[in-house]
Amino acid sequence: MRFLIAAVFTVFAAAPALALSCMPYNAVQAFLDAQESPDDYLVVLGTLRFDKADLPQGGLAGQTETQPDNVFPARLEGHSLARRGFVLPFREDITANVQCYGPWCGGLTDGEVYLAFLKRTDAGYLLETNPCGGFAFGDPDPDMLSRVKACMRGSGCDPELPVR
Repeated sequence: MRFLIAAVFTVFAAAPALALSCMPYNAVQAFLDAQESPDDYLVVLGTLRFDKADLPQGGLAGQTETQPDNVFPARLEGHSLARRGFVLPFREDITANVQCYGPWCGGLTDGEVYLAFLKRTDAGYLLETNPCGGFAFGDPDPDMLSRVKACMRGSGCDPELPVR
């Protein structure tokens, strides 16, 4: 019995540990990244709708192969950010891209409220997310929204502060 336990332990100890390591990322850093990008971005607070069947099915359990980019239609309804806050109505069909890094995929939840950083493209607006964060922050709290509004007003935009 001891031999069997030792053999099982040896097999599991020798197996490589698979994990994805990501740097911390928050909404303030996303604002700064969007601001520094050569692309144009629009910040929107709204409810995201899409067909859940469009989400990639990543994961180590089944070792299913995932595509790096998983693009599908979505709709975002809410308000875009101006210097006065989230005051400009926004109701648009957008494109979502849930990216995967190997078996690890970003995620979105149908019907959830998001703070979304939308890239303007020739085809409309693009929302990108990945396993390490991306430009979609689900269920944003008032503190997160206040800090992003402060960034927009130019009155303080410190990504070192903990904002999910």
